[in-house]
Amino acid sequence: MMRAIILILCCVWILSACTQQDVINSGVSSPYHDCNMMDYMRGDTYNWELTVQMIEHAGLTDLFEGKVDTMPVITFWGIPSYSIQRFIFDSHENEDLTKVYTKVSDIPKSLCREFLLKHVTKGKILKEDIAYKNKEFEINESGQDGGTWITCLAGNRFIAYREGSDYAGVPDAGEVSLRCWSPSWGKIPMSSPDIQPTNGVVHALNYSYRLGHI
Repeated sequence: MMRAIILILCCVWILSACTQQDVINSGVSSPYHDCNMMDYMRGDTYNWELTVQMIEHAGLTDLFEGKVDTMPVITFWGIPSYSIQRFIFDSHENEDLTKVYTKVSDIPKSLCREFLLKHVTKGKILKEDIAYKNKEFEINESGQDGGTWITCLAGNRFIAYREGSDYAGVPDAGEVSLRCWSPSWGKIPMSSPDIQPTNGVVHALNYSYRLGHI
């Protein structure tokens, strides 16, 4: 009995020692979804309801359904619903905004389009396609030669990079996380990478992400 208790405690300690990427629950364990990106998000209203509304309001549904001939496959650095909801709430206190928004359709279509195109990259970029960070430097230091520069359809650029974690005291033996950093805004909080519908990949941003900070 005592041996079994010790074994359980050891397993708990090992699991707690591994740093995991934050996760948006996609409802299934597999990252693959047998539908286009838009239908994947329509099927997960908890995480993406307002995202879908913003895409439709901006007139970009065809892009996310894979129906644009020049861009059948895309990478979406996914804006969660909560980030859009917070942007709407913040409009009540933001003096720089000329109008208070109460719902997604209140936001100008041009602004919605701008927000979304800042989060879309042409082609499919998986976590495994991203270079590791040079561990000798912070991601924003001049000597940093790791990571991969990402250019979005709106012309904005940021750095995506992979970073390992320690496991049971062994350096870089744990989970590998995908992280992002913007020269204008700093850290871009990530959640679940490599969600793969049929026309690309979604790297879901964390609920704490502030809309446009990419």
